[in-house]
Amino acid sequence: MKKTILTMMILLCTLTFSWAQEMEISGRVLSGEDGLPIPGASIMIKGTTTGVVTNEDGNFTIMVNSGRDVLVISFVGMAEKEVTVGNQTFLEITLRDEAQRLDEVVVIGYGTMDRSRLTSSVSSIGSDALERDPLPSVAQAIQGKAGGVQVTQNSGTPGGGVSIRVRGTTSINASSEPLYVIDGVPVNGNTNFTGGQNFDFGGADQGINILSSLNPNDIASVEILKDAAATAIYGARASNGVVLITTKRGAAGQSRISINAYAGYSEVPRERRLNFMDSNQYIDYIQDLWSYNPSGGQINPALLNSNVYTDWQEEIFRTAPIQNYEISATGGSEATQYYTSFGYYNQEGTIQNSGFDRMSFRLNLDHQHSDRLRFSSNVNLTRAFNRRIQEENAREAPIRNGLTSPPTLRVRDELGNYVFDPQGTSRENPIAWLELPTNTAETFRILANIGATYEIARGLSFRTNVGIDVSYIEETFFLPPYGVRYLEGIGVGGSRVTRDQLWLNENILQYERRFGDHSLDLLLGLSFQESRFNFTDARRNNFPFNDIPLISAGGVITGANASAQEWSIVSYFSRLNYGFKDRYLFTANFRVDGSSRFGQDSRYGTFPSFALAWRVGQEDFLRTSSTVSNLKLRTSWGLSGNQEIPNYVNQILYSGGQNYANQPGFLPNVFGDSNLGWETTEQYNFGLDLGLFNDRINLLADYYVKNTRDLLILVAVPRTSGYQNAFRNLGEIQNKGFEFELSTRNLIGEFSWNTSLNMTFNRNKVISLPEGDILGGVGNFNIAREGLPLGSFYGWQTAGVNPETGMIDFLRNDGSLGAPSRQEDRRIIGNPHARLYGGITNNFFYKGFDLSIMGQFVSGIELYNYTAFYRLAGTNLSSNGDIAWTRRWRQPGDITDIPRPSPGNFDNSAVSTRWVEDGSFFRIRNITLGYSLPASITERLKVENFRVYTTIQNAFLITNYTGFDPEVNALSTDGIAYGTDHSNYPQPRIFTGGVNITF
Repeated sequence: MKKTILTMMILLCTLTFSWAQEMEISGRVLSGEDGLPIPGASIMIKGTTTGVVTNEDGNFTIMVNSGRDVLVISFVGMAEKEVTVGNQTFLEITLRDEAQRLDEVVVIGYGTMDRSRLTSSVSSIGSDALERDPLPSVAQAIQGKAGGVQVTQNSGTPGGGVSIRVRGTTSINASSEPLYVIDGVPVNGNTNFTGGQNFDFGGADQGINILSSLNPNDIASVEILKDAAATAIYGARASNGVVLITTKRGAAGQSRISINAYAGYSEVPRERRLNFMDSNQYIDYIQDLWSYNPSGGQINPALLNSNVYTDWQEEIFRTAPIQNYEISATGGSEATQYYTSFGYYNQEGTIQNSGFDRMSFRLNLDHQHSDRLRFSSNVNLTRAFNRRIQEENAREAPIRNGLTSPPTLRVRDELGNYVFDPQGTSRENPIAWLELPTNTAETFRILANIGATYEIARGLSFRTNVGIDVSYIEETFFLPPYGVRYLEGIGVGGSRVTRDQLWLNENILQYERRFGDHSLDLLLGLSFQESRFNFTDARRNNFPFNDIPLISAGGVITGANASAQEWSIVSYFSRLNYGFKDRYLFTANFRVDGSSRFGQDSRYGTFPSFALAWRVGQEDFLRTSSTVSNLKLRTSWGLSGNQEIPNYVNQILYSGGQNYANQPGFLPNVFGDSNLGWETTEQYNFGLDLGLFNDRINLLADYYVKNTRDLLILVAVPRTSGYQNAFRNLGEIQNKGFEFELSTRNLIGEFSWNTSLNMTFNRNKVISLPEGDILGGVGNFNIAREGLPLGSFYGWQTAGVNPETGMIDFLRNDGSLGAPSRQEDRRIIGNPHARLYGGITNNFFYKGFDLSIMGQFVSGIELYNYTAFYRLAGTNLSSNGDIAWTRRWRQPGDITDIPRPSPGNFDNSAVSTRWVEDGSFFRIRNITLGYSLPASITERLKVENFRVYTTIQNAFLITNYTGFDPEVNALSTDGIAYGTDHSNYPQPRIFTGGVNITF
């Protein structure tokens, strides 16, 4: 026993001596934003004046008295960090930006919260992800970066629209886009104008991306609120998720000027271009096609000129420049801080006469007027200019119409005049259609808010703010009278001016207090929001010549219109956050919204949510674990709503401007319903936050069930009512799935390697449709049907090419083969919703070098390739076609997958599995390589940071899809038409080089 006691005393003395003896500690200080070393960072022993600073490589060495010593690490603009030495001899320390501390604090509705105390499902994207790659819009920065969030570029048109889905598609005739909140202001989403297909305005179904008016370099963070516990605080507009965008702010005690500039070029990847027949192959094909022409006749000799070969893709596509210049300044005193910036961005399109440019100015101010009163303001001014072309299913879209032009025709004749198809008399010369018309949209946008916070008493504060979102859009269209076939000698011109103005007032009372083991955060709010939209347009034709594109030059007024609409919403909301010992957390939200868009009997909706979280990692049995550094279990339930429908559809309306027997009058227009109410989404969520090995590995995992009921559906009404259709609350849609976000620090030290991976498994299903099936899309090839994914493809099943006739056989319901003539033989032929999607990013750092490789993947999705229809229909008497026509059926007995041409017979081109393809893909979306000059050089240059970089966007694509790109959504304005490629503008590959300088 004495030996045991003596041994224990000796061990205790040894441990005490080893703990107390002076030790040399070395380490490295890195930036959490980009993983680069921080030279000049301060390392102090807490409670003493002993300290050192890091060298140019971020390294330091310091002598400490014992393992109990605490090191305080600080750097201007970064959040201070404390580290206990313990038994460590080498420390790798990461500092975060003080203004955001994004890995610790997340922005939520009407406030912020430590992620450790968060009970809901929120994905965060910091400024490092936004700044590292030169992207034109914040939407591209979100792509592949957040679990449960699918971002689809509708096409490659510069500044064009995008589709964002948070945990699936939830609606048929109402919007499925999330609510965007920029610096606390829920912004208008209805400025995403798409124009029309009849040469009046717009570019077919592609609109103006509302996020393109924001300079990505101004953004500090993007948070996506996903489950009901996070979104219910926004109530009636949150069923599709909420995207919170927070811009940068100044910090006291620092003054910096930053310059970011890059330039480069874009092109349509050659390996993604389509394969058409050359002149000889075309002549052989067109002669074969004419042999089946039921009307007989002769081929125009101009189509048989083998001495001419025009590659229309080479003529239509181009290598286009891209450039961006930004300057920002930030700084301030303890009382006043500022952030201001100016940016210019220009991207020419890879199709002639298309492009986008943006000028932006931002000023964010914060002022501490007194110990209790603080003011803040945000002002963003933007001028954006879209140069548009007719796209997708527009009548003269250059891809749909132009790429199939005969290769045996020249672009221009010897006199420089455009050459036209002599056989297809309605076909335009695609180059003429690109060069001659004018189709522009100029947008001026003011997004601003000003607020004040007053501390009434300790922990009790009142905040009020007023915000505006005002857009002024001027659109111009001019098709000259000469040089094109459509309205030749007449021409057409149009002009539309639109003003969309929104104002908001929010008043929030908040109480925060800790009582021993208890913490309480209570928020009460009242919000008023109103929007007014109006436009005026006019059209003329009969223009005398091409040189004056103003509509005043037209001799005949063909149309004039004006419209004014308003909507408003009043909201009462509250939130309670309660914590016990910072381990057991509870959150409750309750919001009441009243919207003018709904009937007087259903105008108000209530949206509650509840969430619980248990920080298991803080329990005694895990607190000292060397393996599990963080473990939190979460669960939530809640309701949110959707009000994104046209204004006034709850009322019986009449439209003016009608004439009957030369007498003015009105026509019945909208068959309203005073009981029309919200779409309501009920969502359950079960989540896990897990950190392993001192947070070297972090995992966020969620399972969700999302049911949307009382769908806002446009249904047909009896014609005897005098109306055609009306909105009703009918039906239910379900989305459910798993989502994961995994981040790992694979290697640390002089060479470091970090990985971020996210993936989502989602299943979409229509639960009920009391009124029966709903059809949509071109040729009604999309269907909403109970038990199936929304917008499933609906058509005939092909059964191969008949070796005797050369025509495609179609499988009937009775098992026989025949033509696609009976509607009852149509069946479900594809699912346009991805079963799996996500992204992976790898960041590497070595000394001054940084390398980022970001990949995106989508699996288990089908696309309807309407582009292939134009290349392989085989019905047009002069169109060129896909190279696949060279293996077409030619005589009885031939076994092939390509039928014979069939002019006058559209059976082969029917809506069928022939046009449905696997749209799965893996894309290396961005590769960025940068180098930051060492401190020894930057000091001589009198700059704080100097980084040069080069980037490839859309670097590489792996897919079996035969179109330009599998990331498409052509019919973005159709409620159930998903996954359609309708000759979309190809997505470009972009090469840029740039420089970041901070003074």
